[in-house]
Amino acid sequence: MSADSAPRTQPGPTIISRSEHPISRKDLDKDTLRVLYRLKDSGFEAYLVGGAVRDLLMDRNPKDFDVATDARPRELRRLFKNSREVGKRFRLVHVFFGPKNVEVATLRSEVEAPDAANGDLYVDEDNEWGNLESDAFRRDFTINALYYDIRDFAVIDYVGGVADIHAGLVRAIGDPRVRFQEDPVRMLRAVKFAARFGYTIEAKTAAAITELHGDILKANRHRVTEEFFRILTQANRANGLRLLAQFGLLEDLYPDWAKAIGQTGLDQVIEFLERVDAEAEQDRWYSIELIATGLFVPLLDTIDPAKDQFNRVAARVTQEVRQLGVRMDLPKRLINTSVELLRGQLYLLFFAHKENRVSRFVESPWFDATWRLHLLAFGGIEELAPLRTTWLAYRKRISRPIGGSVPSPDRRDIFSFRGRTGGGRHADRGGNGDDDGEWAEPELVDTGEE
Repeated sequence: MSADSAPRTQPGPTIISRSEHPISRKDLDKDTLRVLYRLKDSGFEAYLVGGAVRDLLMDRNPKDFDVATDARPRELRRLFKNSREVGKRFRLVHVFFGPKNVEVATLRSEVEAPDAANGDLYVDEDNEWGNLESDAFRRDFTINALYYDIRDFAVIDYVGGVADIHAGLVRAIGDPRVRFQEDPVRMLRAVKFAARFGYTIEAKTAAAITELHGDILKANRHRVTEEFFRILTQANRANGLRLLAQFGLLEDLYPDWAKAIGQTGLDQVIEFLERVDAEAEQDRWYSIELIATGLFVPLLDTIDPAKDQFNRVAARVTQEVRQLGVRMDLPKRLINTSVELLRGQLYLLFFAHKENRVSRFVESPWFDATWRLHLLAFGGIEELAPLRTTWLAYRKRISRPIGGSVPSPDRRDIFSFRGRTGGGRHADRGGNGDDDGEWAEPELVDTGEE
């Protein structure tokens, strides 16, 4: 989880010429290139920055291409008519090309926290303009503070990021205690990068997370939720959850959920995510909804079909998942889907011996996702093999192949689940689970009919 390595104390940047690095313009998104050249031709500095440079140096395909420049937001808006200024904490300009956009940020300098004199280093706005060097030193991790200069195609490195890529280290820039107090979400990002790349968190950086993990509760809840789901939906997600637990971040963020499932349940969720990771290596991917449902699978552990009654158990699971989901600030649509899929697990368990119910449920639009969840969560339980044999035999009578997976990694933003189509946000994250939207009763209810 941590490793020792000497801090960087460089008098100036390391310039890596085009002949010494693998980044080629043909690897860049064409619209990003158009933005870079438009800035350069207009007399501004223009750099590809951050994760895109990191990923290209690692021979990975970047998900996003971000641009940094000395042009101010108003100058960017005049230069790009197809643009819009966004953000408060970080004022950015999005340049639109059809349905996508290129994010352009003005070079910044480090900002002093407004209440720094009282020991509170949290920064809620970061819009002090600067130059390339100051911009590099205000970023979070060395591997994210690299710049590709469109003028001569060199990579500029002020903080030793290229060396840390080669060493496989996630290292905070400067004093990690200060960095994490300025923005506690950086602790989640450290875990995200370490898990995604199989990197080690550098010793001082890891020690600061261990000390300051409770500060994550000061962070904006939207950003926390976003980073948590990025960890759940990227490669090596199981190790990401394991690291969150080891640092104490998981219990800080979701204490009610952690208490409800316990350590045994957490181990079960990690095993579930390990199976999701293994499936991804075989090019089989699953939706955010299905992956999120895995967080609640341990709630089914105490069920005994010989003693329990379906409707009572289903009602209890519905209530528990809904209350926990609201406290975790999950979108209602995500909660509703998790409830359906978990009730589907109960249906598989309680009614495998009832032919009419089996034949009806395999025709349900919920069945295939329910089946995939069952295989991921319970496929290794040998005593459930006869149940699986029954359900699979009936499903094979249907000519269409079994679905329940998605054709590529699910990169939807978690906030796409909000709003008019996503179910809105919860008005109250308290114990009663109330919200401001209509709750639709899940479909899987035992009516007693055969």
